[in-house]
Amino acid sequence: MNNTNPILAYYYIFIGAFGNINLIVETFVRATPILIISLGLAISFKCKVWNIGAEGQLYMGAMLGTITAITLGEFYLTFPIALIISLIGGALWASIPAFMKSKLGINEVITTFLMNFVSINFIQWLLAFPFKSPETLFPESDRIPNSAILPILIPYTRMHLGIVIAFLLILPLIHFIITKTTFGFKLKAVGENPEAARYAGIDIEKILFLALVTSGALAGMAGFIEVSGIQFRMRPTISPGYGYTGIVIALLGQNNPIGIAIASIFIAAIINGSSTMSRMLNQPQGIVDFIQGLLIIFVLASDYILKYMSRRGLIKL
Repeated sequence: MNNTNPILAYYYIFIGAFGNINLIVETFVRATPILIISLGLAISFKCKVWNIGAEGQLYMGAMLGTITAITLGEFYLTFPIALIISLIGGALWASIPAFMKSKLGINEVITTFLMNFVSINFIQWLLAFPFKSPETLFPESDRIPNSAILPILIPYTRMHLGIVIAFLLILPLIHFIITKTTFGFKLKAVGENPEAARYAGIDIEKILFLALVTSGALAGMAGFIEVSGIQFRMRPTISPGYGYTGIVIALLGQNNPIGIAIASIFIAAIINGSSTMSRMLNQPQGIVDFIQGLLIIFVLASDYILKYMSRRGLIKL
């Protein structure tokens, strides 16, 4: 880092993320879509279904939710209906690779990843032509109605209701599903030993399908919450890679919802704080990507080492 004191760099990252109430709110604004996506990915990763397509599912859910909100207009149920449609949009987009995985045995890593490009490019075309707002020169939709915009909870900040929904509703709900329900038990059983799960009477193909579809639904919801809480219209740049960052968070949090929440705030703080660090120390913001890469390597390496030591009888997991 060009002889820069690393302690000073970390200090400026921290200040840039938590230096005042506005910066704290902005960190949670950044963490919200990442958290929702990561919780969905935790469900699919739990049963070893590797959904790499959350980015495309986010775009599809956001687009369908936006179209629904604009179509319904000023109506007291506009937001909940549009949110449900965004869930359905993400789920339907994920159902294609889910069907290919569960029924045809096609690798979901390839199909979900490739479908990101299909989704994003299709939506870019929609925003450039049939759904382009006549009020702007840019490829973006009309502004959603006020009834679909999430209320601000702290004046003069961007602290919107979606942050509360993510951390106080979706997070405990997913934690309950994973740890306290039959579905959560089946996810773990299929992930740890699919043959034993099949012998126990678990419909593996059904669980794989539902895990991937649920993951896509949450990604779609994250997309529309970003529209209704921050953007107020659909844009082709709505996500700076939240779907891919969610993969990092799910791995970093070990598919545990509480760990994912902490990791979401941590990564959001690094991303937001890096701009302050870059400005104060004249360092490239790309260092954030480097840090995220190192985190993935450390998490995967530690997981491998712990499993190896467990097999050798050195530790108990």
